Amino acid sequence: MLYYKGQLAFFYIEELESFYFMPYALHGTIDFYGRFNSIHPKPFTNGTTDDKNTKRQADYLSNLKLKCQYGVLLEEASYEDMTQSAVLLHDYTKQWSQSIIARQTVNDGLVDFQSDIFSFLRTALITGTGIKGVRVNDADQADNVREGARSTIIAALTGMPYIPMIGNLDFQELTDGQLAKAEEYLLSLQAIDNLRLSGYGLDNGGLFQKKAHQLQSENDMNTANVGLVYQDGLSIRQNFCNVVNSIWGLGIWCEPSESVLGVDQDRDGKAYDSNESGEHSGAAQEESSNEQDSTV
Repeated sequence: MLYYKGQLAFFYIEELESFYFMPYALHGTIDFYGRFNSIHPKPFTNGTTDDKNTKRQADYLSNLKLKCQYGVLLEEASYEDMTQSAVLLHDYTKQWSQSIIARQTVNDGLVDFQSDIFSFLRTALITGTGIKGVRVNDADQADNVREGARSTIIAALTGMPYIPMIGNLDFQELTDGQLAKAEEYLLSLQAIDNLRLSGYGLDNGGLFQKKAHQLQSENDMNTANVGLVYQDGLSIRQNFCNVVNSIWGLGIWCEPSESVLGVDQDRDGKAYDSNESGEHSGAAQEESSNEQDSTV
């Protein structure tokens, strides 16, 4: 939900006896920090099975005014705090606006660019096979040539050097005729993917990667500060957990992924996050601690 919306509100609906994560909109005024004083939730998507039910849900949410809580409560939460409050969660640090651009919107342009690189690479590889066009005088001659080389791909695979081109004017190359090597397209693809990963704060090879062997110092220079980006999102999530726990006492928390750190934090013998038998990844560590306590 954060990937597609960018920000969510966490709140409790007493009538339904359930907690919810939902997108939201401003409902009222802002404070002197520019933050929302109150919000109302919005449906994540519009349903298609029951229009009347969907409209009732949207109407109910639009009239649900929730006070935004931005800090940890220093005293016991009141009934109003638990039933009329919401805690906001953002995917990354906001700028002037209280709404950020969703990660999906940010990444779509990069992913589209990456898909274009594959098309350019394919075209360069096909062109590099040496296929040429033959000018013909009429459609009959074109059919004869086309019969010999049905398509560019088939001609390249079967060794046919010509494809038909109908026209009375001389055809000229639209480019300088120099073909980029396949590795240059792949390096560009890798650089764009590294840019996408850097948006998450994940280690990558940097935007510029040498074709030759890289020294460790060169690699460290390219990947030095991406951890700050990852820490930004992690700190926001952990602060969100602290505020939620101070209001509802749920005991939720956010830890960095073992897959990202490459460290077996919970000492379960696996350096990745698992959820076996419905237990969280730290279950093994908790059970191990209990065993040690009982032994002592």
